[in-house]
Amino acid sequence: MKLRKVIRIRSVLLAKTGLRIGMSRDQMAIGDLDNPVIRNPLTDEPYIPGSSLKGKLRYLLEWSLGGDYILKAKDKHVYASPDPKDPVARIFGLAPENDEASLKVARERGPTRLLVRDAYLTEESKQQLERATARGGLYTEIKQEVFIPRLGGKANPRTTERVPAGARFLVEMSYRVLDDLDEDYFGKYLLRALELLELDGLGGHISRGYGQVYFLHPEKPPEAQEGLPLRERLQVEEVSLQGA
Repeated sequence: MKLRKVIRIRSVLLAKTGLRIGMSRDQMAIGDLDNPVIRNPLTDEPYIPGSSLKGKLRYLLEWSLGGDYILKAKDKHVYASPDPKDPVARIFGLAPENDEASLKVARERGPTRLLVRDAYLTEESKQQLERATARGGLYTEIKQEVFIPRLGGKANPRTTERVPAGARFLVEMSYRVLDDLDEDYFGKYLLRALELLELDGLGGHISRGYGQVYFLHPEKPPEAQEGLPLRERLQVEEVSLQGA
């Protein structure tokens, strides 16, 4: 087993609707938002953690494949395939159980193929949101919602923070190619997962309109890309390591 090449994917993720990737909080002060978004503590700018993006891609691919991926999930167990060619485990990684059979499969499968970086605002979006900050904004929008239980009916107001529609983030991923099967899985499964993300969504409250995203080629005019196949809207670069 030897690393042959790395396929680098760059794209701009456009939030077509408000995007909310929440942060955990241990305590809450009076007047705080009920549901804040995650921010870079150094710049106070919202960003998309690589773990959130990678986790959603894996989730969508597993659901599209069905079978044991879903049956085990219903039992609250992660499906650990005994097949070293399992596409989900090869692309997204899988921590093996501490037994000889699992360790043998893990050694044959090799390392996780997909690396997903944290995604930060593009310079253009940063400037747009800074102008909003000058008007008293917080790089985000605060959405007032009212939750009314269908039984009982008492209204419960809540405030939800989200990145406004139109914001753009620079997405970068690296995909390790060790053999011919990895070449095949890149198009068959990874690109499929990215397509599913556009059909589904990212972050919270997707069923209520949040989180619709669309990938754009970072070096092509956005207006010329609407409706193009996903592959044409990604910047894909192959870095060969043969002979290195």
